[in-house]
Amino acid sequence: MEGATLREVLERYFAGNDRARGYVLDDQGRLRHHMAVFIDGQQLQDRDGLSDAVAPGAVIDVVQALSGG
Repeated sequence: MEGATLREVLERYFAGNDRARGYVLDDQGRLRHHMAVFIDGQQLQDRDGLSDAVAPGAVIDVVQALSGG
């Protein structure tokens, strides 16, 4: 997916996979607390606005955080 920000990339992805939206974003459009996002290995900074820049060809990893012992 292409986009200048993480929000743009995710919106393009969700356009073809709307069910994923509810797993990743809350009803306010913010990243859910149990999700972690990395852009080229760097953890996302803006969990609310998802405004982190995404360079062409960047690798975005969306991971469900796990807890427990």
